[in-house]
Amino acid sequence: MSTKEANLKSENRSSKSPAQKARQDSPKQSPAHNPTLSLCMIVKDEEKSLSTCLESVKDHVDEIIIVDTGSTDSTVEIAKKYNAKIYHHPWENSFSKARNYSLKYATCDWILIMDADEEMESNDAHKLREVIKDDDVNLIYLPAFSKHKGGKNSSVYLIERLYKNHLGFRYEGTVHNALKFSGPHKNENIVVYHYGYHQGEEQMEKRFARTSTLLKEQIMNDPENPVPHHNLAISYLDRQMNDKCLEEALEAIRLFELQNSDSQMRLLCHYVACVAFFRKQDLHNAEKYALKAIKFYPDYLDAHCILTSIYFLQKEYDKCDKATKSYLRSLKSIQSDPSKVMSIPFDTLNHAWLAHTRMAINHYEQGNQDYGRQALNNAINCADNAWEPYFAVGKHFAEHNNLKMAERLLCDGLKHNPGNKEIQYYLASTYERSGETEKAIACLEQILVYQPEEAQARYNLGLLLLKCNKPDEAIKTFKSVINKEPEHFDARLNMAIAYEKTGNIDESKDIYNALATINPENPDVLLRLGSIYLQENDNNMATEYFLKLLKIEKYLKEAHLGLSKAYLYINDPESCMRSCDELLKHLNLPRNITINSLNDLSKLYMLIGTTLIKHQDEALAGFAFEIAVLLDPDALKSIQAEAAEPVTCNP
Repeated sequence: MSTKEANLKSENRSSKSPAQKARQDSPKQSPAHNPTLSLCMIVKDEEKSLSTCLESVKDHVDEIIIVDTGSTDSTVEIAKKYNAKIYHHPWENSFSKARNYSLKYATCDWILIMDADEEMESNDAHKLREVIKDDDVNLIYLPAFSKHKGGKNSSVYLIERLYKNHLGFRYEGTVHNALKFSGPHKNENIVVYHYGYHQGEEQMEKRFARTSTLLKEQIMNDPENPVPHHNLAISYLDRQMNDKCLEEALEAIRLFELQNSDSQMRLLCHYVACVAFFRKQDLHNAEKYALKAIKFYPDYLDAHCILTSIYFLQKEYDKCDKATKSYLRSLKSIQSDPSKVMSIPFDTLNHAWLAHTRMAINHYEQGNQDYGRQALNNAINCADNAWEPYFAVGKHFAEHNNLKMAERLLCDGLKHNPGNKEIQYYLASTYERSGETEKAIACLEQILVYQPEEAQARYNLGLLLLKCNKPDEAIKTFKSVINKEPEHFDARLNMAIAYEKTGNIDESKDIYNALATINPENPDVLLRLGSIYLQENDNNMATEYFLKLLKIEKYLKEAHLGLSKAYLYINDPESCMRSCDELLKHLNLPRNITINSLNDLSKLYMLIGTTLIKHQDEALAGFAFEIAVLLDPDALKSIQAEAAEPVTCNP
């Protein structure tokens, strides 16, 4: 016996070693028709989840073996309540070592492996006794679902959970330990739920730091082993570190190919690489690796799912339709019998409604209204919430400027969930873009009926009230936002603009000056202050603010026009000419007039104004014409002549 084994301490102390005592306490070899079962676990600080796990299997196992690697909470006390045999072992930075120690203490015919953050499906646990009666197999795979507590399954994978004792099976790998076994095996539909992948951000970051460190050490010690490269790629993928993920995934694929391995991990590596490319918007390579995964395993759910996204984004409707049907076919197979699954679906088990939604969009985009409605109904039937498909399709059309279609679908979604703020926000935006501002206001007001504290809705409401020239109401709305969030910069800025519209210039100027103290380089604040000082004929101050602004926004047309006007008021036509040149440059207009007089400069500002009208910027065009008239009062005649020019109508 090794020194480490000799130092192991059992909760049930005796003069004999724990291993000797375990063998002494072992029940007699059970008859073949009634084999016994040991639950083996490794734990550390699992007080929040351990009782749930043990409760799910306690009536279906003959002994519970727990190796604790240094718990400081009540984990051990909880285990004692279930009559577990508890052994303490120091953590050696290896899950395999800890797992193998737990196997040493198992005394029954078969071993069941579970983690503390798991539980067995209550309707399946009783099957354990039956499946281990099969003497023709050495090992049994069980489907493990990654599950949100109280929520939906997000992924499923097959893993070695049941195997015969005393055959020398061992775990290898410091993290994501893999069982090395031999002999016949089978799959059984006894479901295990795993909760560990749905922890808080802080816990997930700690988990990543621990896991990645161990995997890097494993790679350093065994660089030609593809498994740790594969596992590290998954860790990077989980943390959105796509470049590092690709580096490790492609290296793992290379090593698997060198070994001519048909391992399931080789399949998963292709999918991991596919996802990383997809996130980097490299759709060509994303498709390439998804297809490689499908060639390896034709019913690979994840690959079919991501292909629907790739083809959808590429607007390859036929391919998207085909990939969607393949996804739905594979999903149906998994749902009917999870034990048939080969690989880990990455959160694609609940995407049936989304697949049907994409088919609906495809059909609508091609003008197939009937097929679109049928696909949308299929999506609604699959979705947990009927509003979600309506919202997804409506959002798509809103983002692609089909506002009428977006409005219809979003309104239909709202019928299923009147208080849904996501729909109301998108519907408000759709109405605003359609020029139906009052309807947009009504949507935001409806959000506030259901959620009075929704600050974003209240702020957006203020903007709309300002837009439709209701400054007094806008001021009242912005004040309510500021009462909740005194530091809300944009609410204060727009309240100042509203005060301007009411004619309360002093109040607006006070707010702008306060905001300028907070953010001296905010372009909006500098522009508003420059404009106010220009209105007040304080041209030196106006010039100061416009120049500050142009250091930040070099080609801001409003600033150049304001500066031009200020220069004229302080009788500085040369500086006005320089501003004119900058405007011409910005508008890509040639300065084809040699300026010999103010009249010549006026003509250039007329040209600028005309160009701004063509750009549908009428307010700034008016500003340019105003400057033209200041330079040459006769310019007004040409403006009026242009305005009076008759419009020719062709029959």
